[in-house]
Amino acid sequence: MVDAGLSGKRMENALFQMNVRNLGGIFLTHEHRDHIAGAGVMARRFKINIYATPLTWRYFAYNQSLGPIDVNQIKVIEPGKPLDIGGVKVTAFDISHDAEQPVGYTFEAGNKKVATVTDLGEVTDNVRNHLSGCNIIMLESNHDPEMLRNGPYHYALKKRVAGPNGHLSNAEAGYLLTEIAGDELEYAFLAHLSEDNNTPIMAYETVQRILDVNQVELKGLAVAERHVPGVVVRSE
Repeated sequence: MVDAGLSGKRMENALFQMNVRNLGGIFLTHEHRDHIAGAGVMARRFKINIYATPLTWRYFAYNQSLGPIDVNQIKVIEPGKPLDIGGVKVTAFDISHDAEQPVGYTFEAGNKKVATVTDLGEVTDNVRNHLSGCNIIMLESNHDPEMLRNGPYHYALKKRVAGPNGHLSNAEAGYLLTEIAGDELEYAFLAHLSEDNNTPIMAYETVQRILDVNQVELKGLAVAERHVPGVVVRSE
């Protein structure tokens, strides 16, 4: 599981609906509340290890953000240094966001590669390199710039969201997909949409238009649902 920002009960119900009975670990991308709210509960209830970067763990220790965690369940993952967990190679990679040590993740097993990356303010060569060769990607498509400019946020927050340590816009997500898309890329899921500065239709249409212009064809492009479990897809 990557991040655990909902209540433990809601996540447990969602996993049950998706027929997921076992978890190999909870991998946290950064310390913001909407990504960790249920992590401690899940770890304590199901004895699951939590993986996070060194500076993220330092933040947790200082702020007691997760509640009491058994020392044996505290696992450190260094960006750029893969871990083998149950036959799956897990790699954290640095991203740009206003957090202590934020990361995205790739998961590789056999000849398949899956990535998830949200909460990044800009696309770097490091991000491109780690996302290359993916079969499935969950990618941030946070906001529409015009909606953000005209929306309810105060100026400082608008500047933060649009800045290099903020969030990717729909267009930025689309252009990134065109850059890293190869024959392997089958599915892309647009995630972490702002409720105030975006809509699922706008995110989908913006990204699909960019893919079409650049002649990139995917088996599936979809917007990740905010409040209900998504569909399970498998790379062929």
